[in-house]
Amino acid sequence: MQTKIIDAHARRWSLGLGEVWGRRELLRLLTVRAISTRYQQMLLGFFWSLLEPLALLAMMTFVFGFMLRAPSNGFPYPVFVFAGLLPWLLFSRATMASSGSLQEHMGLISKVYFPRLILPLSVTAREVFDSLVMTVCLVVIAAAFGFWPTWRVLLLPVLIAYIAVLSLGVGLWTASIMVKFRDIRPLLSIALQFGLYASPIIYSSSAVPEAWRFYYQLNPMYWPIEASRWVFLGQPVEVTPALHISAAFGLALFVSGVFVFSIYEKLTVDVQ
Repeated sequence: MQTKIIDAHARRWSLGLGEVWGRRELLRLLTVRAISTRYQQMLLGFFWSLLEPLALLAMMTFVFGFMLRAPSNGFPYPVFVFAGLLPWLLFSRATMASSGSLQEHMGLISKVYFPRLILPLSVTAREVFDSLVMTVCLVVIAAAFGFWPTWRVLLLPVLIAYIAVLSLGVGLWTASIMVKFRDIRPLLSIALQFGLYASPIIYSSSAVPEAWRFYYQLNPMYWPIEASRWVFLGQPVEVTPALHISAAFGLALFVSGVFVFSIYEKLTVDVQ
C-alpha cells in the first residue's frame, strides 16, 4: 500500500467518495477482517450472531408477550417481535460500530493514509452480514408459525440498504466527535436504548393514540420496522405523509454525515 503524509488541511472540502471507490479492495479486506475477527477466541464463535438476538427475543416474548400481553395485531408474538427487532438490531449495532470506528483504529490512521470513510463502511458491512444471518433465522421461525416467504422478501435488500444508510448517517456525525469527546458513546447508547422502546418493536403501533400517531411515525426507524413486518408477516402498512418526511430526513442525515465526516476526519490524528 502506498503511504502518504497525512495533512489535516489538504482537500478539506472533498468528500473522498472517489478515493473510497479507488480503494474498494481495501474496503473488502477490512470488511472480511472485521467479520472474521469478531468471534475469534470464543467457544461458540459464529453462533453468537444468532444466540444473542434469540436470547433477547426469548426475554421480550416472556416479559411483554406472556406476562404483559402487549398487542401484536393478532400475529404470534415471537414472530411479531423478531420481525421488528431485526431491523432495529441492524440499525443500533451499525450506528454504534460506525460511531466508534475512528476511535478504535487511531493507531492505524495515524500511521498510514487511506480514505477513513472506509472504516465506518467496513464495520457497517459487518453488521449487515450478521443481519443477513439473523434474517435466515427469522425466515425459519416465521415458517414454523405458518408464515412462509413470499415475493416480498425480494425487497429485503432495499430495506437493509436504507437501514445501513440511516445508521451511517448517525455514525458519521458522531465518529469524529467521539475521538475527542468520548462521553458521546454512552450518551449514544442511552439514546438507542430509548429508541428501542420508542419504536413499535415490542408492541403494535396501533397502541399509539391516534392524535400522536403522525408524530410517532416521524421516527426514522418506524417505517423499516413496519416494512419488515409487511415482508415477513404480510401485515398491511398504511402510507402517510410522515413516510416522505422521515425518508427525506434519513437521506439528509446521511449526506450531511458524509460531509461533516470528510471535514473532521483529517483532524482526528491531532487529538490522539
